[in-house]
Amino acid sequence: MSQAPTLEQLPNEVFRDYDIRGLAYTQITSEFAARLGAALAIMFKGKNHSAIYVGRDCRLNSQDLSIALCQGLLNQGMDIIDLGAVSTPVVNYSIYCGDQADLGIMITASHNPKQYNGFKIVVRDEVIDGDTLQKLKQLMHLPSPKSPEMGQLKTVDMSKSYLDAIAQNCNAKNHFKIVIDAGNAVAGPLAEKLFTQLGYDFTPIFCTPDGEFPNHDPNPSDEKNLLPLIETVAANKADLGFALDGDGDRLVVITGSGGIVWPDQLMMIFAEDILRQHPKTKVVFDVKSSNRLSQLITDNGGVPVMCKTGHSHVRRAVNQTDALIGGEFSGHIFFNDRWHGFDDGIYAAMRLLEVLSESDKDLDEILKEFTPCADTPEILIPVSETEKFNLIDNITSQCHFLGAKVNTIDGLRVEYPQGWGLIRASNTSAYLTMRFEAENREELARIKKLFVTELTPFINNVEDYL
Repeated sequence: MSQAPTLEQLPNEVFRDYDIRGLAYTQITSEFAARLGAALAIMFKGKNHSAIYVGRDCRLNSQDLSIALCQGLLNQGMDIIDLGAVSTPVVNYSIYCGDQADLGIMITASHNPKQYNGFKIVVRDEVIDGDTLQKLKQLMHLPSPKSPEMGQLKTVDMSKSYLDAIAQNCNAKNHFKIVIDAGNAVAGPLAEKLFTQLGYDFTPIFCTPDGEFPNHDPNPSDEKNLLPLIETVAANKADLGFALDGDGDRLVVITGSGGIVWPDQLMMIFAEDILRQHPKTKVVFDVKSSNRLSQLITDNGGVPVMCKTGHSHVRRAVNQTDALIGGEFSGHIFFNDRWHGFDDGIYAAMRLLEVLSESDKDLDEILKEFTPCADTPEILIPVSETEKFNLIDNITSQCHFLGAKVNTIDGLRVEYPQGWGLIRASNTSAYLTMRFEAENREELARIKKLFVTELTPFINNVEDYL
């Protein structure tokens, strides 16, 4: 019987709202992974799961974590289907279409810098949340008796089946000239194989996996990480560019003219297309998304549903409302009409190409048809993991925005007739995140100034971030 780990070995802050994520080698260690594997097996064997898919990204210690995790699972009698180095969507696809397990775990820190790693746990028709992760943490604190029967491990390649399914699902013409930036992360080879298979004229940049992420962090939400893609689209006179994140479940798009298409704008394109075919359906989006998206959904006969930020919250809302699509501002887009309801950057890229194939307009022309606005990208304010949620609680309870409609489902979203501002705690990093949108620059500046006034007692030099 193994010894129970100390509290120091299981830092509380790595058990987040919808995944496990922390510093590689110090917080997320092989010992941690082995104990997580044992706890997962104990928890899910109790729910009649006998097998689990395991995938990993290309981070420097992901393979070591996978070996340790698998040993913990096997010791508790759980069978393993090892998918190898794949994207998170391949793990999701395997659960829905592989017929060998209804449970999977992906070793990844998604878009975080190279010094991080973690785990995403996926169950078919169920969303893993913080309560489940806290129960896993409790199990990890207990000694783990070895099962009388060891589990069995086998290796399976699901990537070809996954790519074939996307190719068959999407009806996109291949005359587009594109550029793909995978950030030296695990989705690069998958994207290259798909677009080669479909006969596209494409240029890959940073599509060779390298856990050092030598060119930029695999985070397409940060504008500076998009600069090489914008430059390559211009140099190649490409129609558009696709930026994928560290585990391939997020997408940000660059137009032929070099404009950034943030995911809430992508959601406007996808929502309009889906509502044309399925009027009156619900469309889910997070609190960071544009008011223009909500208005477009209403104008096209749909039902807008706002939820908390976080891929698990969006996925749960899609499931609970039977929405045909949901999306998050960071790039997670969940197609639930003829795909399987999970977030997938490569699939979203193909769906965009399908929409463009059916239109006589290019992407820039489509975007010009939407109501213009003044807005900001995500604004990040560094705050320690141990303080950020308490700070948001204090801000929410003590700030007063007179004459505004205040939404507190996730931090503080303050809505005025001509614009809004948001501050919330990141679930994945040691930051507060802010975002603003208004009908014009003057109103945007006014709302920012109101936030500076209210937040100054809580955040030093807050005006420097805005």
